[in-house]
Order: sequence, then structure tokens, then C-alpha cells
Amino acid sequence: MDPQDRRPATPGRFDDLLFRIRARPLLWGVIAAVALVLLVLVLLMAFLAFGSGGGDEPGTIDGSGTTVTTSPGGETTVPVAPDVTSGGAVPADENPLTGETLAAPRNDRVIAVKVDNAPEAGPPIGIQDAEMIIEVPVEGGATRFTALFFEAEPNVVGPIRSVRPVDADLLAPFRPLLVTTGGQDFVYRELTAAGVAILDDGSDGVFQTTERRRPYHLVATLPLVEQRAGVGPPEVAVFPFGGESLGGEPATDLEIPYSGVANVAWSYDAGSGSYARTVNGAPFQVYPSYEAELGPFSTNTVVVLFAAQRSAGYQDSAGADVPTFDVIGYGDLLVFHGGEVRAGRWLRSAQADGYVFVDDAGASFTIPAGRIFVEVVPRQLDVTFR
Repeated sequence: MDPQDRRPATPGRFDDLLFRIRARPLLWGVIAAVALVLLVLVLLMAFLAFGSGGGDEPGTIDGSGTTVTTSPGGETTVPVAPDVTSGGAVPADENPLTGETLAAPRNDRVIAVKVDNAPEAGPPIGIQDAEMIIEVPVEGGATRFTALFFEAEPNVVGPIRSVRPVDADLLAPFRPLLVTTGGQDFVYRELTAAGVAILDDGSDGVFQTTERRRPYHLVATLPLVEQRAGVGPPEVAVFPFGGESLGGEPATDLEIPYSGVANVAWSYDAGSGSYARTVNGAPFQVYPSYEAELGPFSTNTVVVLFAAQRSAGYQDSAGADVPTFDVIGYGDLLVFHGGEVRAGRWLRSAQADGYVFVDDAGASFTIPAGRIFVEVVPRQLDVTFR
């Protein structure tokens, strides 16, 4: 290019340029049309890339309770009754983990304990007293428990293991003291930002070693943990309790094929009114305390939350990809109680909020009081029941 072509145009050259522009209206019309088409294509591609909100992605429930807005981009209408609200206040005389009436109001803080459930880690100790347990898949095909305590106080609980990224979203509404052996720095930061206090194996006097091999050798002494917990029960109802029955269809057995090492099943016993757990066809047994004999494990209610699974962005020490789950937004739901099942959707608008349960017609429903076992299940997994 000639160097002078880069100089500013003189007034004469500018007038000549304007003449050429005015003399070619058809050309500029074509250019404008092409630019408009390109803009439409770019917007369409962006919309398709981020999704139209039809999946179980994180999002918010709008003020009317009828629309879930996913993030990023798009919105999907979900049939929800207008009076559905997320997480009302917990009555002072109610156990926030079971919905049962307390003998006297308590201002205690919920204690959460991360418990390993890998085949080589078991059997677990002390979790039969937990008022709620949340099971989440981790790397290697195994699952990990978070055992929650409010009134109950077993002597020891374990084996204690590390936290995962999904824990901040799951535990935020409980505002617990979390007992763990450690975790990634960014996970610690997310937990702290979510209002979760952490007690790890650097805390003197709380952890005990057992005869199990590392890293499954640590248990926590719950009475000592409780002394450090302080006060502060959940401010919102994390799960919607109420009523004497579920009002669902008959179903006494369910199976959750997490993986080859964790094929979980539950069977209802009408005599005890509870569900017994089996893993890979064998009864799931636990130690009530470190020196006690093995005993069966059961719960009053099984809640299956289907959630989108994605990579947490890092790998464990063995090189396995660490998964995490979207437990804010909405997803499919199965609730089992009293030999019945009720299907629907779970809704949760923000990290600090509790869950809203709605059936396929959009009507909200509650679950009877009692101990709960929450199964966080990848949404593509087939859960069977009969």
C-alpha cells in the first residue's frame, strides 16, 4: 500500500467519497442485509450454545413460583402452584432434619460428618443415629455420605473423609459445623462463603485413630464435636415436612444402580415402617459404635434427587475425574415413604434456600416426619421401583 493512502483524507477527497457512497445505494443495502443476517446467526448460535433452559441446570424460581430461569440463558415454564414458596422458617420445637416435634426447643447447630463409603472403607461407624444422610457419587464409582445430626449424639462416627465441591450447595441451608479430613482449598472457600464452619483433622482431641488402614482410620468423637459446634439451627426448612402420609402410589422396593461397586437397593418393611438398605445384593450393615457388633441400617424416607452431573474441574490422587452435581435449580424427584412412591420435581431457587416438592400437576406436596436418606442421582441414571 502506498504510504500516503494511510493519511487523513483532504476535504476534497472526503467530498468525493461521499459522492461515491450516495451513488451506490444498492451496494450498501446488500451490505446492511448481510450484516443483519450475520447478527441473527450469531445470536442463534449463542442461544443454542447456552441452552434454552430445558435441562436441570442451576437457576432461580421467579416470584410467581411458575417459571424457572436457568443460568446461563433462557427460561423454562414449570407447572408450579402460585402459592409454592421455598423454605419457610423452622418452628422452634421442630427437629429441622426430621420434622419431628422436639421435647423442648433447641438452639443447637447441625453437625455434618463426611463419611467414606468406598468398599474398602466400610463398614461405617455411628451413622445409624444420623437423622439425615445424603449420599453422593464420587470418583471411582464409589459414593460418599454426609451424616447430619441435631438431637442424636453417637459416641464416634466415621471413617471421616474429605469434602467435595457439591457440599457447599448441599449444606448451605443447614448452616452446620462440618467434620472432615480436608479438601481442596477452593472447596474450603466455597463452604466458608456458604456459612459452613469446618472442623478438620488438624483439630486436637476430636479425631481418633482406629486399627483400619490409612486413609480409612480416622473417626470423630461426636460429644467433643458438639462442644465446639455452638448454636445456630437452620433458618429455613430444608425439606418440606407435613402430613401423616405421602399420598403416592404403592411401591415397596427401589434400586439405584450407581455403579458396579455401588448398586444400592431399598426394601420397605411394613412391620417397622422403614426401608432397609442393601448394596450389591447384600444387607448394608453398620457399627453402632467402634466396639459394637454389626447391625442393619434402615430409614423412614428415601428421597431421590435427580441432578445434572458434570466435572468438578480436577482429578483425585489416582487421576480419576472428580464429579459434581447441580443441586440448585430444578430436577426430577422420587419420594418413598410408608410403602408408597410419589414422583414429581424438586425446585430450589438459591444456595441458602430449602427444597420445594411439586407433583406432575404442579401441586406442592410434603413428606411425613421421620429420618431421611437423600440419594443424589445423576439424571441419566435409571432408578427402578415396584
